[in-house]
Amino acid sequence: MKKTKNRIKSITYKESGVDIDKFDIILKDLKKEILSTFNDAVVDNFGSFSSILDINKLGYNDPLLLSTTDGVGTKLKLAIEAQNFDNIGIDLVAMCVNDILAQGGLPHFFLDYIAVGKLEEKQVKSIIKSIIRGCIISNCALVGGETAEMPGHYLKNNFDLAGFAIGAVERDKILMPSLVKEGDLVIAIESNGIHSNGYSLIRNLINYHSIDIINEKFNFNNDKNIAETLLKPTFIYTDLVKKKPKNLMLHGISHITGGGLIENPKRSYENHLSLVLDCSTFKMDPLFLWIKEKANIEWYDLFKTFNCGIGMLVYVDNQDSLKLLEHLKSLNFNSWIVGEMQKKDKNQNSVQILNYE
Repeated sequence: MKKTKNRIKSITYKESGVDIDKFDIILKDLKKEILSTFNDAVVDNFGSFSSILDINKLGYNDPLLLSTTDGVGTKLKLAIEAQNFDNIGIDLVAMCVNDILAQGGLPHFFLDYIAVGKLEEKQVKSIIKSIIRGCIISNCALVGGETAEMPGHYLKNNFDLAGFAIGAVERDKILMPSLVKEGDLVIAIESNGIHSNGYSLIRNLINYHSIDIINEKFNFNNDKNIAETLLKPTFIYTDLVKKKPKNLMLHGISHITGGGLIENPKRSYENHLSLVLDCSTFKMDPLFLWIKEKANIEWYDLFKTFNCGIGMLVYVDNQDSLKLLEHLKSLNFNSWIVGEMQKKDKNQNSVQILNYE
């Protein structure tokens, strides 16, 4: 009897869960919107292996390049549960570009990385469109990205995001800790709620209290359900630096992210100084008081985890404080004098928070 060889089934990349053609279609559909973010420094080679940037076109005399990378943490889990991806890309851009502002620079180029288990066209388009909106708000060109379909690695409908920003600042304009001095006033700029940090704690308390984020509302905000309130996008503060009057000198900027008001400020000044922050200067967003109550945490933990209503701190000489406040008012940012810099005594902390009870 003649033996027949076993035939091996053809196994394609698409049958393995990766559909390259689908993303090519998505990219083609969004090409016009992506190109709308380009500035004069971008050499148009859309779809090539890398982005080409002509920094001379940005108009700097002696530039230093600034680079940042970040994600949006487990805020993604809430977005997935709510199936609401309209703002998560703005968060991604904001977390990167706001860090560039903290050095006194401006963001110019942005790249994204989206990793999914299965490519869902509507979902990915929504994410990329919100990244484009973030780039437009921050005056940043979306010059590249990567969407990776990874079946078996990201289970069910889980996915992850990462962002990368490149900016620049004139060498003599960069903000360094040595510029902040004793007696400087500290201006707070309001946040848009929680921004993109502390969501693991929030998700934990939501599960603990069996809160329905879709069908329940906060008693202090009846316009939106809980998910919509928690998914408000991070403010992008580019105009703070971009439109700053030339005669306004800033000494430092702190972007309040992970580590909250305890860990972030001290990255902007030297160890011999202490920030005295006075909570009686503003009314805390009731959202943070709700978190404190539901999570049953101490004030210190609240301040170390969340921005508590402050997205940025700006350090400025006393004589320039009113000028800065007027500048921020013209940008429609709510801002106020929240504290001052003092010489730190031996046993004092780098951040002292007063009048929070």
